[in-house]
Amino acid sequence: MTRRFVFPALFAVCGVAILLALGFWQWQRRAEKSVLVETIQSRVTTEPVLLSSLGPLAGLNRPEMAYRPVRATGRFDHDKEAHVFFALSKSQGGYGGPGYLVVVPFQLAGGGTVLVNRGFVPQDRKDAATRAAGRDNAELTITGLLRLPERRGAFANTDDPAKNTFYVRDPQAIAAAKGLGPVAPVMIDLKTPVPAGGLPVPDVTLVDIPNNHFQYALTWWSLAAVLAIVFLLWARQPER
Repeated sequence: MTRRFVFPALFAVCGVAILLALGFWQWQRRAEKSVLVETIQSRVTTEPVLLSSLGPLAGLNRPEMAYRPVRATGRFDHDKEAHVFFALSKSQGGYGGPGYLVVVPFQLAGGGTVLVNRGFVPQDRKDAATRAAGRDNAELTITGLLRLPERRGAFANTDDPAKNTFYVRDPQAIAAAKGLGPVAPVMIDLKTPVPAGGLPVPDVTLVDIPNNHFQYALTWWSLAAVLAIVFLLWARQPER
């Protein structure tokens, strides 16, 4: 191998290796996502179980609890509701687009507090006074899906408790900002009952999770092939 080939060859080999590795990583993520989607879809169709039957609230933050249908009896503390920025991609109940999830403490009849995502409201209905009909203080039984805390991504906006606006569904962070004291480390995404007046719109949990990792893998592998072909074409050129 002549001297002019050394550095281009090293660059091409390293580049192709990295691109292939990224492709195989995406292929592995595709398999993991497929298992996750199947698990979620199988769980959400089961009958709701009593929240209290799953054990102490403090121990519910486990992977096998995610998307479990549950039911619980208690009262909402509407005065402590929080708003989590959210975009509803598919219109429900005539509402969609950017808005907020209304997260409210639910004081369980058997003791303890769990935050409940009551559903979606559009931006112009963030103020609770615009949907007073949906704020019932009576004891009631709710059903919904258990949700584990969201991880705060590198690009997530900073929560603004002064404006009662949050960007990550983190029960502990919301509870601390609202001065709630101890709460369950999970949330419940409300399914029933539907609030009077239709707002917030419940049952907005995304269970049809996109799995695009196959396309991502093909993209990385295609780039690896292109880089290899470009190097080979360059290497065949006569030395000048």
